[in-house]
Amino acid sequence: MVAALWLLADAASEGKKVVISMLVVGLIFLGVIALGELVHYAGARRRQAKLNRPL
Repeated sequence: MVAALWLLADAASEGKKVVISMLVVGLIFLGVIALGELVHYAGARRRQAKLNRPL
């Protein structure tokens, strides 16, 4: 019985590690997407400013 409880506690801690790892990977994905959107926005804004400047 004690061995079963020990294995259950070990499985719970492993599950917690897996969930935290998945959350970290999700945050990395969101960060990459946000960075890409920011670069896209800045590039479009720079292009628009370049077209609107007087010659």
